[in-house]
Amino acid sequence: MSTKGQTNQKRYLGLELSGAKNAKTTLATLEYYPKEQKVFLLDVHAGIGADSNKDSDEVLIETLHDHADGHPDFKIGVNVPLTLPPCFTCTRKACAAEGCSSPDVKWMRTMPLAKKPVSKKTAKLKNFFTPYTQRPIELWLKHEVITHLPEKARFEIDETLGGNKAPLTARMHYLHRHLRGMEIHEVLPKLTVALLMPQLKITLKQIQNYRKMEEGAEARQVILEKMCEQLDIFIYDRDMKKLTQNLGAFDAFLCAYTILLYDRNQCVNPPRNFPVNSGWIRYPRSPLLDPTMALTHYDDEDEEEDDE
Repeated sequence: MSTKGQTNQKRYLGLELSGAKNAKTTLATLEYYPKEQKVFLLDVHAGIGADSNKDSDEVLIETLHDHADGHPDFKIGVNVPLTLPPCFTCTRKACAAEGCSSPDVKWMRTMPLAKKPVSKKTAKLKNFFTPYTQRPIELWLKHEVITHLPEKARFEIDETLGGNKAPLTARMHYLHRHLRGMEIHEVLPKLTVALLMPQLKITLKQIQNYRKMEEGAEARQVILEKMCEQLDIFIYDRDMKKLTQNLGAFDAFLCAYTILLYDRNQCVNPPRNFPVNSGWIRYPRSPLLDPTMALTHYDDEDEEEDDE
C-alpha cells in the first residue's frame, strides 16, 4: 500500500471508534486524486482489537500509522469528540455557569438561537445547558442544524460526557495524545448522510432505515450506489459488501468522505464568534441548511411511501 514519494493524491482515514474492550472499531481508507476528481475506497479494516501481544489501543495506534503509510497529505475523521466540556477542564475551585467568564460557557449562555416563537416551558428548556457534559458544538447542532432537517430525519445529539459518548470520549482523549502530528477532525456520520439527502436524492425512508438491523443493509446499499454514481466514488465489490453489511464500516466510510469534503471546502465553517477551541464537528454544506428551502417535499414523499 506504500505511497511514499507520491504527492498527486490525498488520503483520508475514517475511524468508527468503539469501546477498548471489544473488537468493533473500524477504519476506512479513501484515496482522492484532485486532478482527475476521482475517489477510491482503498480498504475497510474492521474488527480492530487486542491481539496476543498488544492491547486494543496499541493495535489501533499501529493500524492508523500503517494506513497513513507515510503519506505526505492525509487527514483523519473520527466519530467521537476530540475535546472535553468546558467545566471538565476548568481549574477554578468553584463557580456558577451564570457568572462564568469562560468564552465557551459565555457562548453557551448567550448563543444566538434562531428567533422562533416558543412557549415559556420550551424557552426554559432551550436555554438550559450543562457545561460539564456538553460543549458549544452540541448546542449549535441541536438548535441550529438539526432543526433544518425534515422532521422524520432528525435525531438526538449525544452529549460529550453523556451516557452514550462518555466512554468513547475518554478513549479518544487518550488516543489523541498518542497521535501527535496527525490532523484529526470530528465527524457525525448521521448528520453527513442526512445533509447529503438532497444531492443524492435519498428518500426519508432510506434515511430512517439505514441504521436498522433488518432493513439497514438494503438502505445502505442504495445510498452507496447513489454516492458511487453521483460523487464518482469507486468501491470494490468486496468492500461494498463490508459497508452494506456492517454499520460501523459504513460510518467509518462516511467519516473519511466528510473530511474529503472539508478538504475541498465543502463543509460548513463555524459561525462568527464561535469558540472553535472548544471543538467543532465537520459536516457538509447542504441545501437543507438554507432556511428558505421548503422541506415539505421530503415529508410528503415519506407519507406517500407509508400509504403504499
